[in-house]
Amino acid sequence: MALVALAERLGCPVWQEPFGGQAGFPQDHPRFAGHLPARRARLREVLAPYDLVLVVGAGAFRQYPYDPGPLVEPGTRVAVATQDPAEAHRSPVDLAVLGEPAAICAALAAAVDARPAPDEPARVRPAAPAPPGPGEPMFAGHVLAALAERLPHDAILLEETPSSRPELHARIPATEPIGFISAMGMLGFALPAAIGVRMASQDRPVLTVVGDGSSLYQITALWSAVAYEVGVLFVVLVNGGYAIMDRLAERNGSDGPWPQLDTIDIGAMARAQGCESIRVSEHADLLERLDTLLPALADRATPLLLEVMVAPDATFDP
Repeated sequence: MALVALAERLGCPVWQEPFGGQAGFPQDHPRFAGHLPARRARLREVLAPYDLVLVVGAGAFRQYPYDPGPLVEPGTRVAVATQDPAEAHRSPVDLAVLGEPAAICAALAAAVDARPAPDEPARVRPAAPAPPGPGEPMFAGHVLAALAERLPHDAILLEETPSSRPELHARIPATEPIGFISAMGMLGFALPAAIGVRMASQDRPVLTVVGDGSSLYQITALWSAVAYEVGVLFVVLVNGGYAIMDRLAERNGSDGPWPQLDTIDIGAMARAQGCESIRVSEHADLLERLDTLLPALADRATPLLLEVMVAPDATFDP
C-alpha cells in the first residue's frame, strides 16, 4: 500500500478522516494515530503540533455539526491529494493535487528523505472497562470492548450508532480490506447494507452494530435477511432513546426533540419477521453469548438480532 510506505518512510502519524465510510489505513499499524475529531476546536488542537498536513483521498475536513472558526491553526499548512475535481476545488487547502492518490503517495515515498519512526506507537488503545458490578449498568463501552476481544480478524463490521461511534473507533481497529463500513448521516443504512455485504462476501463473518434509534429506520430489512437466509449478526445497543439528537438539542439550550424509545420492543419486531432475537441485559451473559456466536459467525445461514440493554452515556459530547 503506497500510503503505508509513505507513512513508514516519513515516520509520521496517520489520522483517519472524521466520518470515514471505510478505513483508509490499517488501524493496527504503529503509525495509526486515531480518528480526527468532528468539531473545529478539537480539530485545531489535534493538528496544531504539525506544520504540514497531507490529506489523501478524502475531504479536508468534513465537520459535524457546524462550529465557527478556522479548521487549523495559522502555522499549519494543508495539502490534499484527490482524484475528485470537486473535492479538490472545495477543500480549504494551500495546495490541491489532482490525480490517483496511490500513485501520488508512491511518488512522494520515492522522493522524500527517510526519517526514523518514533519508538512508541502513535496510539495506545484504551484498556477494557471494568465489568459492571452487581446492580451497576452496562454501557456501550462494555459491549464494544467485548467485541474487540472476540471479533474474527477477517470480520466485516458495519456501524450506525452515532453516540457510540467514537468508542467503537477507539476499541475496534479495522485491519482487513472492507473491514469497516459506515455511512454517517444516511439513516437506516446499516441493517440492509449488512445483508448485502454478507450476500456478496459469504466467506467472511458480517455483523452490524446499531443504536436502537437508528435500527428503526430500516427494521423491515430483517425480513429480507430471513427470506434469503443471510447469516448476519445484528447487534442493537438499546439505551431507550435517541442520544445523538438529544445531545445536539442540549448543546443549543433546548430539551431533546425525541420521545424516549423505552416502550419499543425491537426484539419483538425482529421475531414478527421471523428473525431470531436474544435480549441480553447482564455483562456475564453478553460475554457468554459472544463466545458462542462469534467463532461460528462466518458459517451462519440465518440472521440473529442481539438486543443488548445499555445505559445512556452521559459523557457523550458530539
